Amino acid sequence: SQLVLLLLGETENGKSSAGNAILSGRAFNGKTTRSCRRNATVLGFQVAVVDTPGWMPNSTTPHWVSKELGRALTLCHPGPDAILLVLSISSVFGQDEWRAMEAHLRLLETPIWSRAIILFTHGDQLGHLSIQEHIQRQGRTLQWLLERCGHRYQVMSSQSSTAQFHVGQLIWKIRKMAEVSEQIREISFRVRTQLGVLNVRVEQWWNTRQQVYDNRPGQRQESGSGRQRGKNCLSGTAEICTDGLRPALSLILLGRRKSGKSSAGNMILGREEFQRDKKTVQCHAGHAEISGWSVTVVDTPGWSLFGQAKPAQVKREILKSPSFCPAGSKVIFLLAVPVDSFSEKDRKAVETHVRVLGDGVWGSCVVLFTYGDALKGRTIEHHIKKKKESLQWVLDMCDQRHYVCDTNMSDFTQVKQLLEMVYNLLTSNLKNKQSELL
Repeated sequence: SQLVLLLLGETENGKSSAGNAILSGRAFNGKTTRSCRRNATVLGFQVAVVDTPGWMPNSTTPHWVSKELGRALTLCHPGPDAILLVLSISSVFGQDEWRAMEAHLRLLETPIWSRAIILFTHGDQLGHLSIQEHIQRQGRTLQWLLERCGHRYQVMSSQSSTAQFHVGQLIWKIRKMAEVSEQIREISFRVRTQLGVLNVRVEQWWNTRQQVYDNRPGQRQESGSGRQRGKNCLSGTAEICTDGLRPALSLILLGRRKSGKSSAGNMILGREEFQRDKKTVQCHAGHAEISGWSVTVVDTPGWSLFGQAKPAQVKREILKSPSFCPAGSKVIFLLAVPVDSFSEKDRKAVETHVRVLGDGVWGSCVVLFTYGDALKGRTIEHHIKKKKESLQWVLDMCDQRHYVCDTNMSDFTQVKQLLEMVYNLLTSNLKNKQSELL
């Protein structure tokens, strides 16, 4: 489905330029006097961007600007997936700027903060500063705004060479935000459904118990029979409520060349979907129904430690990899690490290539130790202790989530255990997101 993005902010903050960068073209003019919507395909997604006139921070905004901001919502029908609050790196965000923003956001009369992302434009003007240092220097007002937005932000550079990466990171964050919102709505619906089913079952049990009590002599026996029947009905409710709740899974394989990614993908799918004897140069996806799960596996080109792969092309393909996942599926990244070796050079390559997908990717990442037969009877814990801090750094980033597989074996037990770990990770992530929102 289409992602709808709404751009809001002061004049001269780079809203239109950001919209052009997202859509990869000259979709908007430099000075916006009327809200307008433009569409394009971005990294495999259908994206609509709604640009709006900017407001003035230190003077009264003309009535026509307020009117156009209200009209912008009608262009976002059925509603924006993300509201991008545009701030320029070169400008200060203080109390005056916040008061002006708050006044104009109130005009929209729609929930803001659950869908808001701060978009920092003119990112090349940061110089040697990191975005975190810039936020710290700006002071408490900007930090408070970030808290209201759930600490969601994205830097957008004016340089075309890096703009594509920033756009990819933005789309990824918006998609993850939309997935969390959908999961929360889904859980709310299921809870209401389960309560409804439970109430029906309890009522049926109670009616049955009363009939037993009324029609049979011996109150103790009848009550026991009623309790037993009630237990069966409630057990049946649990089976109904848990049936068919497994989500569609998308597993994206990341790793260096010859790390066993393609072999791991074939093992999961139970067939030779990916060619192991040929170099992977483009993302490729395969699908299978596995033990009640609908599973999509995406293989990506591996990076090289010795310059044998084109770094820019590898990063572009990694950035595109989520677009190969079916809409609505739950995405997990499997970082393939061969058991036999992992150096500091490997660690730096992992950091460089994985961070293309944004800092939040680590929360959905699992280290997949490949070529598990090389352990030769040793435990993976023993192997990890023997390795240097490089491997421990990666495991720490993945919150110690790891799984060992022997890609030379066609063992369904391995696949089932891996999918159960992935499912537990998704459940944990969802609970954390709910806690943040509450």
